[in-house]
Order: sequence, then structure tokens, then C-alpha cells
Amino acid sequence: MMKRKYRLWSLLIVVLFLTSCSLTDFLKSSEPNTNSSDVSQSQSSNGADTSNINGELEFEGIDKPQADIDLVVVRVSLKDELEDSLPVAVVVNPDVSRKPDLVWSVKLFFADRDLVMKGKPGPYGFVTPAIREVPVTTGILKYTLNELIKGPTSGEENLGSVLPPTVTINKLSIQDRIAVIDFDEALLTDHPGGTLGGSITMQALVFTATQFDSIDGVLVTVEGEPWDDGHFIWDTPIYERDLLNAVN
Repeated sequence: MMKRKYRLWSLLIVVLFLTSCSLTDFLKSSEPNTNSSDVSQSQSSNGADTSNINGELEFEGIDKPQADIDLVVVRVSLKDELEDSLPVAVVVNPDVSRKPDLVWSVKLFFADRDLVMKGKPGPYGFVTPAIREVPVTTGILKYTLNELIKGPTSGEENLGSVLPPTVTINKLSIQDRIAVIDFDEALLTDHPGGTLGGSITMQALVFTATQFDSIDGVLVTVEGEPWDDGHFIWDTPIYERDLLNAVN
């Protein structure tokens, strides 16, 4: 009986000893692994290395900017914010050279039918000014003369043409406050002619051109030669003051 009890106690001690070893190993295996080599291996397996040979941080597992791409930091100032808040209709830095809504009032001198019928000149001889609005443009003199060539409009009653509608300006220049206007040959071939007709054309051209501050007199040529209609040769400039003195 005693031997049997002794064997049982011996077996119980062995079981407890074996159980104690297994429990110790389990507890040790559940503690964090602080071995440096294991850490390196773990990091290596994750594909990320925290340092290179220069001690600089690198992240191999993260996409890095390409070398040829510039990263720009944009700083938004208060002015930028205010400009962004402006209505769409506000125009920044408008092109002041283009102002389609701006016009000039110019005088176009056409034949006055009443004065011609009466044979009695008025303040400008046998021509009368018609006021028109033309767009602000460079070369305003040539633009105005081309309007003169077109003749009176339907609203400009009792006025007549002073130039043939077929005539063309070949060249136009201003020298020493003298406007030199060169027409093609249609000025002579398509003109009605006559002493009075020539005088009306001369008055219309001089008064129309000299309304501009930079012009005092006018010289007209045809294909580069002085205008000669058989009654008058225009070989010297004619000034506005001379015509005004002649009719007053």
C-alpha cells in the first residue's frame, strides 16, 4: 500500500515538473522580441528601410517624385483671393487700343443743291458740312475721305456728291501740315467737270481735310501729277483760310 502511494506521488511530481517547463516556454514565447537582428529582418520583410548609408530617410515602398518633376508651392495672397472673388464681368487689364464704342464726330462737306441752284455761295462756298460719327481709328483722315467718296446718305437731304464714287485714294501723306492726296485717274475721267464742278470738289476736299488740327492746307494730285481738269491746275497747296477769305 505504501509503495503504491509512493509511486503515485512520484508520478504526480513528474507531471508537475513537465507542466511547469511547458508553461515557462509559453510565457517566454508570448513576450515581445527585442532582438535587433529580428527587427531588421522584420523591417526588411515589410519592404521598408528607415536609413541609407548617408543617414537620410528613405521609403523604398513609397512612390517618390520623379527627378524631372518640379514641385511648386503656391502661396495665395490676399490680393489673389480678392481677384478670385471679383465678378466674371470684370475685365482685368483691358486692351485700351480697341474701343468699338468710341466715335468721333467729323464733318463731310458735300455740295449744297440750294446754293448751287441760286448761284450764291454760302459760308463755305457751294458746300455744306454734314456731321457724321465715325469709329475712333488710326488713319482718320483717309477714313473720312473715303466716307466723302461714298457720298451723302439718304438722311442727308439736299446734299450732292463731290467726288466720283469710282475714285480711289492711291496715297495719302501729311508734310509740314499739308495733306497731299493722290487719287487714281477716275478723279478726272469720271468727274462731271466744269468750272463750278471743279470748285465744289476743291472746296469739299480742303474743308474736310483741314478740320483736323494737324492740317492747314491740301494738295491734290492724280497718279502723282498735279490735278488738271482743263479749268484749274492744282499745283500748289490751298489753305482753308484762303477759301474762307474768298467766300466772305
